[in-house]
Amino acid sequence: MKVAVINFSGNVGKTVIASHLLSPRMPDAKIFSVESINAGADADGLEVEKIRGKGFGALADELLTAEKAIIDVGASNVEDFLKMMQQYAGSHEDIDHFIIPVVKEQKVQKDTVNTIRSLQQIGVKRDRISVVFNRVDVDDNVQADFGALFGLAATERSFRLNAAAAIYSNEVYERMKAAQTSLGAVNADDTDYRTKLRAATTDEEKEHSVNMIAMKRLAISANENLDAVYKIIFK
Repeated sequence: MKVAVINFSGNVGKTVIASHLLSPRMPDAKIFSVESINAGADADGLEVEKIRGKGFGALADELLTAEKAIIDVGASNVEDFLKMMQQYAGSHEDIDHFIIPVVKEQKVQKDTVNTIRSLQQIGVKRDRISVVFNRVDVDDNVQADFGALFGLAATERSFRLNAAAAIYSNEVYERMKAAQTSLGAVNADDTDYRTKLRAATTDEEKEHSVNMIAMKRLAISANENLDAVYKIIFK
């Protein structure tokens, strides 16, 4: 499976989805970061191949033979990425699914609509486009907060939308970003940090152990949330 994470808006959680939602659930998937300005998935301690939107040709060649791939398209490169995909006619068929993360801000929702329509224009079908709500509070009313998108989905039926496909706000993402690690790495770490904390002799060792204990605890709820979202997208 090959998945692209894309939105004309920046700071909506594309890298969170690529690094923490997709990567742990797509073992051995190669991650491509299409970004020329901001840090992408590599900031989360993952091995990433960086390209720019205008370098789509090299990516298109790799996607032809890859079994699994995650493409994290930075906002500054989306326009070039889509233009090049259109130039390489039919290349969108080499990507199985397009995930569009969105947050509450109205400008972001407008950019999300434009992203959906741009994908339509190059021939991407409804069942391959999914919107994922990001930075949602547990008590939020998703349908009310994202009313414009639910209205569009009802009238145009050009993409997939499910209110339960919501990534909840969780302190673990900021902690992992600061530590330059990923949810997959936190899950795989079987170190007994409580024992390490008791044996710590410096403030730095104590701080690291405390932070890791907190991340591993927070990761439990984050994993449950992301498992549910992944199933909704790919059911």
